[in-house]
Amino acid sequence: MNKTNKLVWIISVVLLCLLGFIFYKINSKPTINQHNKTVVSYDNFFDNDENVFSDGLKNPNSVTTYDLSDYEPGISEKSIYMIDINNDGKADRITKSFFENWNAHSYYEYKIELNKNGKFVDITPKGLRTVSGADCDLQQIKFVFKPKFKIIMIYRNLGANWAEPTLAKKRIFFLSDDKINVTDDEPLRTICDVKELF
Repeated sequence: MNKTNKLVWIISVVLLCLLGFIFYKINSKPTINQHNKTVVSYDNFFDNDENVFSDGLKNPNSVTTYDLSDYEPGISEKSIYMIDINNDGKADRITKSFFENWNAHSYYEYKIELNKNGKFVDITPKGLRTVSGADCDLQQIKFVFKPKFKIIMIYRNLGANWAEPTLAKKRIFFLSDDKINVTDDEPLRTICDVKELF
């Protein structure tokens, strides 16, 4: 093999290796799918940080923001979470909407839909939303996915003002026969911010 053929062979091998490396890098980049309907593991929705309150939802499949001009109240952000909550192997949908009031009393509202033969059926219990204030939250919600799907709501009534503590109660929503059922309210204790009771 003469020098020219040897040089061509070495350059060809180097180029093939370089092309293989570039192809590997391109295909190994994470892709963003705005409406990924893949069934998500429960572990991806379980918040392990005990120091910060969380509603238990994280890693949304899509987030849409809306421009509210002139301090107009309305939905400013909508997050969609695709997860199988009834263990039928199909991704159901939880939608979390942030309602902006341009004050301390903005709130989150939730919608739960089961995937029934490719159509989403709304099974949201009435009043599934937060009630937040500048000093204290009067109602908060936490989604739990292990060992079974449930929603914990802790709420209290407004006192003479937002900061006056009142008796908090706990209500649990659970899934049975593809319907949301609810437990009787359990009295907890008198408190200002209900987040402290989760």
